[in-house]
Amino acid sequence: MGTFHDDKGELHGITVAVDTRGKEILVGRCDTITNTAIILNDADVHEDGAGGKSKADYLKRAAMFGVFKKHDRVAVPLDEVTSIKRLSEASDPSARDYAEGFAHAAPAPAAAKAEGATATATATKTETAKQVVELTESAQAEVKRLVEAEAKAKPGVGLRLGVKGGGCSGLSYKLEFDTKKDGDTVIPYPGFSVFLDKKSTIYLRGVKLDHQKGLAGKGFVFHNPNATNTCGCGESFSV
Repeated sequence: MGTFHDDKGELHGITVAVDTRGKEILVGRCDTITNTAIILNDADVHEDGAGGKSKADYLKRAAMFGVFKKHDRVAVPLDEVTSIKRLSEASDPSARDYAEGFAHAAPAPAAAKAEGATATATATKTETAKQVVELTESAQAEVKRLVEAEAKAKPGVGLRLGVKGGGCSGLSYKLEFDTKKDGDTVIPYPGFSVFLDKKSTIYLRGVKLDHQKGLAGKGFVFHNPNATNTCGCGESFSV
């Protein structure tokens, strides 16, 4: 049973199962549900089909035996969430789903015109992408310069931002020039696009990328509001 805090919500401290629109389902202790994300502590992530287990198989085992912690803290974007239930009730179709009522989950009116629905979907997708990461003007100028040089040998190239395990704080940033892959979040900028895979989006939502020039400049610098600890070099962080 969780500990209730007025400023945290009734699920604070309770182990929940968070299903997503993609292949991932997460189990962890709920910290907070904000307007943009659900924050989990001591969380595990299972990909549908991994180890021969479907999401349903994983939930049954998790409810019986618990899970192995893979992340100390993780933020799951609400626009990727399809269901939030207490782990003990996750397999019960009649159990309360705390994701119900989210604005992003509300179905479009049946009478909506096709062109209106398409315009709304496009606007929502663009707005969501803009909320993921932001590049300062300095970073945009430098990325555009580098992309133009890379594009001569690799048409369609853009900037790929990502996260990988490792580094002195547990996670490291990845920054490379690549083409779009299936499932990527695409953020358009004048002259280039930024690509993020779904897993990296969880950790990079709200990040601002800057570029510092000059002899004392550090090159590309990440400002990550999700990080609870950042190493001195700025290239490694934990959440």
